[in-house]
Amino acid sequence: MPNPDSPEERGAGSPGFPDAPDARDSQSSPDSRGSPGSLVLGLDTGGTNTDAVLYDPEKNRVILSAKDFTTHRDLSIGIRGAIAKLLDLTEDRRDEIAARIKSVNISTTLATNAIAEGQSRKVGLVMIGFDETQDIVLDMVQRLPACFPIFVGGGHDYYGREVRPLDEAKLLEGIRKAKSEVSAWAISGFFSIKNPLHEMRAATLIERETKGLDQPVTLGQNLTGELGAARRAATAALNAGLVVIIEKLLEAVKQSLSGLGLEVPLMVVKGDGDLASELWARERPIETVVSGPAAGLLGAKILAKGFLEPSEKDLWILDVGGTTSDLAYLRDGRPKTNVNGAVVGHWTTMVEAVDTTTRGLGGDSLVDFDDERNILLGPRRVLPLCRLAEKHPKIIEDMSPGARHKLVDTILCRFFVPNLPPDSGLNDYEKEIIELLEAKNPLTFFDYHDDCLFRGHLFPGLKFLSHPSILVSAFTPTDALSVLGLFKEGVPEASLKAAQLLGMTRQMSPEEFSRAVMHKFGELLTMQIVDRALTEDGVPHSPKDFSEKGLLGRAIANRRGALNVNFSLDAPVILLGAPAGVLVPWLQKYLRARILAPPRYEVASATGAAASMVSLTRRVDIVSLPDFKTYRAFLPDRLLDGHSLNALVQDASAIMARHMTNLARLAGAGDDCPIRVTRDDRTVLTGDGVWLPMGTVLRFTAGRERGERLFPSG
Repeated sequence: MPNPDSPEERGAGSPGFPDAPDARDSQSSPDSRGSPGSLVLGLDTGGTNTDAVLYDPEKNRVILSAKDFTTHRDLSIGIRGAIAKLLDLTEDRRDEIAARIKSVNISTTLATNAIAEGQSRKVGLVMIGFDETQDIVLDMVQRLPACFPIFVGGGHDYYGREVRPLDEAKLLEGIRKAKSEVSAWAISGFFSIKNPLHEMRAATLIERETKGLDQPVTLGQNLTGELGAARRAATAALNAGLVVIIEKLLEAVKQSLSGLGLEVPLMVVKGDGDLASELWARERPIETVVSGPAAGLLGAKILAKGFLEPSEKDLWILDVGGTTSDLAYLRDGRPKTNVNGAVVGHWTTMVEAVDTTTRGLGGDSLVDFDDERNILLGPRRVLPLCRLAEKHPKIIEDMSPGARHKLVDTILCRFFVPNLPPDSGLNDYEKEIIELLEAKNPLTFFDYHDDCLFRGHLFPGLKFLSHPSILVSAFTPTDALSVLGLFKEGVPEASLKAAQLLGMTRQMSPEEFSRAVMHKFGELLTMQIVDRALTEDGVPHSPKDFSEKGLLGRAIANRRGALNVNFSLDAPVILLGAPAGVLVPWLQKYLRARILAPPRYEVASATGAAASMVSLTRRVDIVSLPDFKTYRAFLPDRLLDGHSLNALVQDASAIMARHMTNLARLAGAGDDCPIRVTRDDRTVLTGDGVWLPMGTVLRFTAGRERGERLFPSG
């Protein structure tokens, strides 16, 4: 087994895989056999890197791949750089290859990262008909990363009947108070999925009162048809906070494509692995949560094809990026989709997505310490010091301990850097930093600490500093790999200097401290897999079990004693993401399993994005009203009543056929997209032994069949 404690363990190439032609052709001419077929440009924009691939859909293979650094202040720089590098590999056939690109498909983790880090934009959340004293409502509002709550009277009941009129006066009062502080709006009404009229009226009032402010509005009933008022409100708020983030990404892609002369359709991978148009993604960015991991699952199968044993149909796929680690379990080669939504940190969206578990842990995770000086990682993403030093080499000198201060480790190894342009939602601490950054960039934590003392208030650390206008740079696992010689980019002297300071109070050399960081990384990745495996097997467990004294924590840490416990997996683990090649030995130290990093593991999500297709599904409930004589269909924009269930099904189907055709067109499937419908009748057995029809559930699908999603046969 490779030794993760050895700096010589490079993890080069594709650990666990023999050499393969596809793994060595990144510098070769594309499609040397001269196929005239069309190509797809696949992109994946993550928190750290932007990846690009040229994909041949006829041969189901990647021809070329390239990557560049994600530039958050101006995303178009990294996107244009990745595409330009890719096209430069085509040498004298650049124009010919560019002309064969018929579509650009993009996946992204930006929405996932924003939720995981709690850095979405501040949102005005209008809740209609909610009881603001309920614990579940209070807890939801308090946990939202940036929320201005407005409670107003109104709402409907289960049958779509108005409980009380919408309190427009209170709504207008709330809008006028909040509009100068928020970037977007979310509206969620009680039982709005049964009757959306109050949400629609509230949206009209918001748009009238905020005219000219460019503050997008999200309606909860447009995102999900599932019951659960508080979760639907949270989903709407998260969606609204992501609109600006996704809009900036899509504009950056379009700008980059135009600058390179590529005028082709732009499609976006949703969290369920299907494609949608850019217009769709702009309105429903919450559907792009776990977009990158969903695309990565398909990319993993394409890249690993031919390297897995025929019996290896169950797979663990772990995608480790700069900000998050995304884990999925495939049973018999197919992933599950979670109708309850994606799980990101402590949030579960209500938008159907691939069943992944996302943790705020990646190559750029913040290295911190608890009160006992134990190493902590994440969930916050920061800029690695070796990267910051590329543009600001003076930080190496800034990290020299000063005689004027006793703090010689953490505070000296952290810096502030301008990120996105400032907008609403900055707190007083953040405004101070923005002001100081105008005079000095990067701003050291040391200087900010002294400024806090000068102003007479406490130094807040990072707890109250989360606005995306400010980027923090600090020691990360990427820096640890740089010290160990396993990461070759950036300025290693910056990482080494920080490791010296951070290891000093732990009596560790820079190398020992860096290995301790990577051991912690391996432990946490193992913990993520074990937690999900126990859940898959239905084994009850709690977070306490992973503590140092808990059985699971003892086993993961390989602590020896009277009883030695360790974990093994029957299914192989496929590692994806930029650091996958060097993570194999660190994970193998804690987990007995076949762990593989396939060829082009670093561009799996871009590969999956290129291979994705369009599919949409919508649900319509038809229920019997209390009089047992009338049925009611809950359509997206109206209620439809009738005395005959079959006749009502026909009328609802005709309306939904037109609705699904419009949705398919909006999603980019074209005008001729077939619409399919399934019917699931609901009946009860009466005391007379007669089956009484109580309603039905209709499901309408446009585009690809659900069974074909992500992993087509072959």
